[in-house]
Amino acid sequence: MLFQCIRRVTDPVESREMIEDESTGSSLWMWQNQRIQRLTVTPSPIHKVSKVGTYRNLSVHEPSDWILFETSPNFESILTATVKSGYERAVVVRDKGLEDGVERVIFGRNLTDFQVKMTFFDALWWAMGTEKTFQLDRFVQVDIDDVFVGAQGTRIVEEDVRILIQSQKSFGKYVENFRFMLGFSGSYFRNGDDSEDRGDEFLVEKAPEFVWFPHMWRHNHAHEHNFTYLEAIMTQNRIFAKNMNLPVDYPYAIAPQHDGVFPVHEQMFDAWKKVWNVSVTATEEYPHFKPPTARKGFIHSEIHVLPRQTCGLYTHTQRFDEYPDGFDKVIQSIQGGDLFFTILFNPISIFMTHQQNYAHDRLALYTFENLFRFLKCWTTIRLKWQDPVSSAKLYFQKFPEERIPLWTNPCTDPRHRAILPPSFNCTRKTLPDLLILGPQKTGSTALGSFLTLHPNVTQNTPVPGSFEEVQFFGGKNYLRGVEWYMSNFPNTSTVIFEKSATYFDNPSAAKQAATLIPHAKLIVILQNPSQRAYSWFQHLLAHKDPTAVSSGSLLSILENSTTSSELKVKQRCLSGGKYVHHLDKWLEHFSLQHIHFVDADELKREPAKVLFTISKWLDLPDFEFDAHIRFSESKGFSCRLIEGKTKCLGESKGRKYEPMTDELKRKLDETFQLDNSALFKFLRKNRLQIPEWLEEAVRVTA
Repeated sequence: MLFQCIRRVTDPVESREMIEDESTGSSLWMWQNQRIQRLTVTPSPIHKVSKVGTYRNLSVHEPSDWILFETSPNFESILTATVKSGYERAVVVRDKGLEDGVERVIFGRNLTDFQVKMTFFDALWWAMGTEKTFQLDRFVQVDIDDVFVGAQGTRIVEEDVRILIQSQKSFGKYVENFRFMLGFSGSYFRNGDDSEDRGDEFLVEKAPEFVWFPHMWRHNHAHEHNFTYLEAIMTQNRIFAKNMNLPVDYPYAIAPQHDGVFPVHEQMFDAWKKVWNVSVTATEEYPHFKPPTARKGFIHSEIHVLPRQTCGLYTHTQRFDEYPDGFDKVIQSIQGGDLFFTILFNPISIFMTHQQNYAHDRLALYTFENLFRFLKCWTTIRLKWQDPVSSAKLYFQKFPEERIPLWTNPCTDPRHRAILPPSFNCTRKTLPDLLILGPQKTGSTALGSFLTLHPNVTQNTPVPGSFEEVQFFGGKNYLRGVEWYMSNFPNTSTVIFEKSATYFDNPSAAKQAATLIPHAKLIVILQNPSQRAYSWFQHLLAHKDPTAVSSGSLLSILENSTTSSELKVKQRCLSGGKYVHHLDKWLEHFSLQHIHFVDADELKREPAKVLFTISKWLDLPDFEFDAHIRFSESKGFSCRLIEGKTKCLGESKGRKYEPMTDELKRKLDETFQLDNSALFKFLRKNRLQIPEWLEEAVRVTA
C-alpha cells in the first residue's frame, strides 16, 4: 500500500477536484464537503475482517465534511457512500495498479469512523500480512471477580445466578465454548442478607456450570504480607474450594486489585506456586494501567502473566442510570468504540468484571451480549473461549519478545507505588545515575575505581560471582527483578554508578536500561578495536578457555573458525569493537547528550584529566584527582592512592603479553576498517573528540 504525492486540479463547473499522480499521470475525481446517508462495505479482495455487504444509515445530523471519490475501471470502491441524490461514491478506493503496476489504497476519511478504521485494518492486512500473521480467531475470557465479596444490598441473588447460567448458554451462539470464569475469596461466603446468602448457596450448587479460580481468602492485599502468611490464607481458600466442591480445573489465579503481580511481589509468586501450582495470571498494571492499548504480557518465575482489560464496569456500576458519564458511553464503546476494537485488535482478550455487575440491572450481561452481537454483525472474526493455560501458550507463541519483562521503576508510578511491599522504600535513592557500559577490555574497571575516589560518588556493592559488576541488563540477573537490582546500591552519594562492561554490545541492555532508569547517564570507552580484540583473546588464554587454547592464535580464529565454539570466540573478540553498530541501539533509547565518550589511550596516559572532565559532566564538586592517582612503575599503569598507600587493581588487570604480530594487526585493521570509518564520521558529525588512534586508523586506510 503506497501513499503518493498528488496535485489537485479544480473543475469549477462540477465543483469537484481531480487528484493526479505526478509520477504516473493517473487521475481520480474527488468530491469534498459531502454529506452521506449510507455507508456500505463493498465486495473487494481487500476485506478480511469487515463483513462484505454490511451497511449503516448515518444520522441526518452527520456533518457534511466527507471526501468521496469517483470509481472507474482503474479505481475500485472498497467502502461506498450513498449521497442524498442516490449516487454511490467511494470513501475508500483501491487503485488496481493497472497503469503502473503498483496497487494502492486511498482514504478520503480519517479513522474516527469505525467502518473506515476497520477498512484501514483490512488494508494493512492486505498490504503486509499473511494468513499466519493475521488470523480471524479471537479468544475472549470474561472473569467475574469476587463472587462472594460485596456489601449487603449489592450482591447477586438466586435469580441472578439463574440468569447467569442462561446467558452463558446464550453467549455460546456468538462465542464458541463460552464459559464464565468465577473468582472467589471463601471468607465472604454467605456474608449478605438472606436472599444474597441464598444466592451464594445456589451459586455453589451450580458450581459445575462454571470455571472457578482463586483470589485470596479475605481479599487480602498481597504486598502487605510475607510468604508464610500468604501461604496460610491461600491454603484456607483451597480448603474452602475443596469443601464446597468448586471445580478449580486450571492453574489460574487473580490477585485482588492485581496487587503483587506487577510490580512483582516475589513471595506471592512463590506462595501461588506452592499452594495452587499457578502457572497463569493476568493484570492490567503491566507495564502501566494507562494507556490500556499498551498493556502487555510477561513470564516471571514460571508464571505466565497475560494482559487484562477493563470494560468500563466496576463494583459501583450496578444500574444503568448510575454509569459514570452516562450509559451512552457504554453504547459508544460497544458499537465501534474501545470495547469493539479491543477484541478486534487483540488475539486474546481477558476482561475483568465483578459480581455486582451481574446483580440489579445486570450491566455486564447487557454489555457483552450486545458486544458479541455487534461483532458478529459487522465482522468475520470467529469468537472463541479457551482455558487460560491454552491462552497463555498461544499468547507467547504470537508475542515471544514479551516473555522477558521490562522492569520499570515502581516509585515513579503512583498506582505501582501504592502496592509496593514494605521492602521497597521509595524515599531512598536506590537506582544508579550512571552506567559505565564498557565495552570489555577497554579500561572500564580502572575508570570505575578512579571515579569512586570522588567523595560524592559511590559504586554498587560487589556481586558474588561477577567481581564488581552487577551485570543486570541483558543478563541472567535481570530475571531476579527490580528489588534485587536496587539492593545492590547504597544510599549515600550524589552520584551512584555501576560498571558492567557486558552492557555495551548486549542487544537487550539498552531498552531494558532505558525502561528502568531513563534519565541515567552513560559512559562508553573508545579503544582501538584491533587492540581490544587482541586483549580479549589474551584474556581468554589466561583463563584457559579451551577453544582459545586449542586454536593456537587469534589469527587462526579469524581465518579458520568453523565450529560453534570457535565462532563464539570470534564473535566475542570482534563484537565490542563495532562501536557505531551498538551505539545505534543505545541512541534509540538515550539522547546523545546523556552519553560521554572516553578515549581509552587518554585514560591510560592522563587518568586525572579524564576524571576531571567526567566529574564536570556529572555536575560534581571539584576534586583533586591528581593527588589521589599515582603511576606504578612495577605495574605499568596508574593506581589509586589511599591514605598514602598505593592500591592497584588485581593481577588480571593490565596483564602483560607479547605484542600482536604485523600479520594479525593487518587482519584486524582490515576487519574493522568500515567500523572505524563509521565511528570517525559519527564523532565528526556530532562534533565530538576523535581519539588519536582513530585518526591514525582512518588516515592509513584512506
